[in-house]
Amino acid sequence: MNKIFLQEFAAALQLSRHKGVGAAAFRRLIDLHRLPTLALASWIADGGGNTAGLQRQSRHKSATAEMIRSALERVDRGEFMGWYYSQPGYPLQLHDLGEPPPVLFASCAIRPLKFAAVVGARKLAPEAILPAEEMVRQLVAEGYAIVSGGAAGVDTIAHQKALDLGAYTAAILATGLDVVYPAANAGLFAAIRRSGVLLSEMMPGAKPQRSFFPARNRIIAALADVVAVVQAGEGSGALITAAWASRLGRRLLVLPPQTDCPEIWAGNIKLIEAGAGVYQPGGRAFSVAEPVSEFFDAGCQSFAGF
Repeated sequence: MNKIFLQEFAAALQLSRHKGVGAAAFRRLIDLHRLPTLALASWIADGGGNTAGLQRQSRHKSATAEMIRSALERVDRGEFMGWYYSQPGYPLQLHDLGEPPPVLFASCAIRPLKFAAVVGARKLAPEAILPAEEMVRQLVAEGYAIVSGGAAGVDTIAHQKALDLGAYTAAILATGLDVVYPAANAGLFAAIRRSGVLLSEMMPGAKPQRSFFPARNRIIAALADVVAVVQAGEGSGALITAAWASRLGRRLLVLPPQTDCPEIWAGNIKLIEAGAGVYQPGGRAFSVAEPVSEFFDAGCQSFAGF
């Protein structure tokens, strides 16, 4: 492993875990100094902290110096790949975020493809399964790789259908890459490792926490050119992904309710009322030639309450 990279990646991990350095501050420091070693030295010189005082304030700031050392060793051994913000290999789409992940871990390099996110409920109505699979099939036929969150329900269907079709799929995890959650998806994650990519901003070993999932959703939305919502109730995390898609100017596609049960489709109904594109099985899902204005409406900003 390149020793210069390891030095910079180590500095990026340390800087991102200093008290007072969230994702936005990390971005500002790297934009100013270009290299994490220089940014870290400047932060310490300006009284921002010291290397012994590693703390985390935001979403996942529980990593310790030992966890950082372990992560570096595993990257050095080739178990994972790692990138810091602005480094070559770091997905350019994430630069659209005001608070892009300071660091990322991945099972392998990310292929530079156009992605469609397919998201929705963990407990999916049986009537929505076939439309969800057809949605993935159409998106793949139109040249999209599939990105989702590796969770039960819609995420699992999206990843598995993409694999069945021989398409590339990316799972954005809300845990460390070495943590299988949900446990039932161990086989699915192994298959994605072989032919797609697992990606996370969480340190190796990080267990799932409630706050990690909304953070994960912003990455899904930013990576995608389009976001397709299969089924979302009123409080569904898929609405957070849709809100980020709206903020970032990504196109939205929504499956219309498939059953007479408004509670489980409340999010779909709100998105459709806000101007999201309505998915029609058998028709075109999205095409590059279609104007964004057909699928994006500023009314979706109402979901971005964070």
